[in-house]
Amino acid sequence: MIKGETHTSWRRRALLGTLGFAMAGTLAAACTTTPAAEAGGTGASGAPVLAPVAASAPLPFGPDGFGHLTVDIGEEDALATGDLHPDPISTVQNKNVYSFAGGPAPDPVKMAEDLKLEDEVAKADNHTSTSADANANAAQIYADSARRTLERLEAFLDAGGAAFRRGTLDTLAAPKDAATAEGIKRGSKRAELLAAYENRGLAKASDGSYRMPAGRGWTITFDMDGDTVKYMSLAKKA
Repeated sequence: MIKGETHTSWRRRALLGTLGFAMAGTLAAACTTTPAAEAGGTGASGAPVLAPVAASAPLPFGPDGFGHLTVDIGEEDALATGDLHPDPISTVQNKNVYSFAGGPAPDPVKMAEDLKLEDEVAKADNHTSTSADANANAAQIYADSARRTLERLEAFLDAGGAAFRRGTLDTLAAPKDAATAEGIKRGSKRAELLAAYENRGLAKASDGSYRMPAGRGWTITFDMDGDTVKYMSLAKKA
């Protein structure tokens, strides 16, 4: 969800050859809190490192972030909150993707396979041969990469987590038990979603999801399964 791309473009990796999330949405104001800093420590940006358990109240899922992960938090500081698994579950395409604490652990075998596949994609992008065999091989590599991209996206949205690009938060995917300040969560019905946000810029996207701007260059997406909210995600606009 893991920039410069959109949530939809990530789903269309086979055509676009890029990995990313895009979300849309404008969620109503949720309380803004500043996590307490751990004395003496500094993060990658030079800001104070958060204590392992932040003292501030966790945020509901919304425009300001989720849990102790605010939208402006850096990767090192985010890891210090204890909200995330300490090791990334994916490191391809300049993104470090983390599950929430207690979520899926990294799979070194799959991670190595993904890195190898992305290396093959890069080579295919640069190949100069015009032979039928070379073109067929490149097409298969792109197809394999698209399949794995979709698998990673679905796993990320299902488990929930955070993606960072070059140390900056890029995407948040809400875990199963997360809810917005207005009580919208996985399993909420379309009517409930519309009642909560239709007058705040919520709009149906071409892929069937609902999106709205969240302010400060972020958007929120509510992916639907029929008449029910399936996933919720927050990401920077492309």
